[in-house]
Amino acid sequence: MTHGFLERVGLAACLLVFLLCVAGSADVRTDLALRTGLDPDLVGVLQIDDVGTQVTIVLVFLDARAFESRMSPALRALLAPFVGRNALYVNPSVSTSAGGFPFDPASLLLETAGRSEPLSAEAWMEITPGFLSGAFAANPGGVAQGYGSEGVLVLGEAVDPVLGFALTYGTARAEFRIVSDREIDRAQATSPAQTSIVVPALDDSLTLGTLLAAAEASEASISALFGLDERLVRVLEIGHGGGLLRLVFVRLEASVRESQLGWDLLSRIDPLIGTGAAMVWAVCPDGGAFTPWGLYVQQDATNYVFFSPSSFVELTRDFLRVEGLAPGELAAGVLRLPRGVDPAAPFTIAYQTSRVTYP
Repeated sequence: MTHGFLERVGLAACLLVFLLCVAGSADVRTDLALRTGLDPDLVGVLQIDDVGTQVTIVLVFLDARAFESRMSPALRALLAPFVGRNALYVNPSVSTSAGGFPFDPASLLLETAGRSEPLSAEAWMEITPGFLSGAFAANPGGVAQGYGSEGVLVLGEAVDPVLGFALTYGTARAEFRIVSDREIDRAQATSPAQTSIVVPALDDSLTLGTLLAAAEASEASISALFGLDERLVRVLEIGHGGGLLRLVFVRLEASVRESQLGWDLLSRIDPLIGTGAAMVWAVCPDGGAFTPWGLYVQQDATNYVFFSPSSFVELTRDFLRVEGLAPGELAAGVLRLPRGVDPAAPFTIAYQTSRVTYP
């Protein structure tokens, strides 16, 4: 494979897919979106087991946002002509010798409006020679990194990506519902940049990080530990790369002032209490990827994504620059609700494809 999806010095990007295949992540789609900088609605993953051989097929919908990810220049140039054609980049891979798996692009079926149908040969284009016949090539990083191939599937007018569609291979299924330009425009229009709030960084985040990295960190246990109303606390655990990302959200309502969070923290968050904001603590017990820019808010079928640093208040140093966490390291900040969100109505805080809901 001469093209790779995640550009890394000296390594082809498809190495990421092979590593995910080896790791057997419980949520490969989230992990892939997180590491490549792709919006999660653009990513689909099919995982198939063929007599003990695990095959991972990564699908990426090619709209303009896909090219804002960490795509390699070579692959960017190759895929650019497919924008606007409802096309997908398709990358099947295995972690060991591919000789025993008969991957067949023609076995990929399209589901729309409850109907399933095969795809024509004309819908496919090879990137890796032999892709259409199921041939896998060794990863340029060495055979220990797996085998794979790359191609493009052009769906054209067969789908309306905003209404949604699915692709299946055997019993595996990947659903797509692409966020429309109108939804993105609406989110931008209804959540203009807010006035920035700057607070001093926490003096001691190590202790809090150690507590949150503990095996038992449920909403009930965290609420009891800090004297918080359990209705304000949400815990989101996301498996990725064989590890765990734990996100703890605390909605900042008046009762938080009576909690046992400690004067140091309470003095910093006090200006945000009662504004609808939610504090977020992020920790990876064994280390792993995290970026606050993977957070977004949903309400009434609208996604509110974040474009401005003023949407956050940093509680730990360089919170907005975090891309990964060391074992037990804490990243903490406050997520301010976009102005288009009604804090009195139910809303969801999402990270990639996982979410929690208030109230």
